[in-house]
Amino acid sequence: MDEIDDDALRGLVARIAAARGKVVAVELPPDQFQGLVDELRVAAYEHEADVRIVLGAACTTAARTVEHLAGVLQLPYAASRGWLDMLEAVGDRAASLRQCLVVADAADLVRHEDEDRWHELVGALFGGPYCLGGGWNTIVLADHPWRWEGTPFRSAAQAQERAETGRRSMHGEHSSMFE
Repeated sequence: MDEIDDDALRGLVARIAAARGKVVAVELPPDQFQGLVDELRVAAYEHEADVRIVLGAACTTAARTVEHLAGVLQLPYAASRGWLDMLEAVGDRAASLRQCLVVADAADLVRHEDEDRWHELVGALFGGPYCLGGGWNTIVLADHPWRWEGTPFRSAAQAQERAETGRRSMHGEHSSMFE
């Protein structure tokens, strides 16, 4: 993948900003990750939102993910006790929270766990906008195209689609993923 120019980067940021409360998966060379985060922080400032960075390489197992996310998301200490405690704490955050969570090396996110764990985690990390509170949680999964190819999703677009369909199925809606 070639480097993306400034206009393409601004277009990507606009796409992410318009996707409040959703998951956005992108193909991005590692050397352009910081530029994306910097631009997202500028855009987030206008919406009084917070941008947090998660290192997918630090979240390869459920246990490592709990440790990393409890710190990055500044969850209560009880969230560090285990997977379900962490997911509960993520779900208990304020409805007014406006947050964009950017995952670098997203292909590594819980890669040593089964795909259901990935769906459970990603599904818990995005949502909104919430009618009471006005908050939203967007997750951006960013990695190099060749790294996406080594995942069960094979591309960023497929990872995004599977995250969206997996979330619908977890909430009792029909999903073609399980047919």
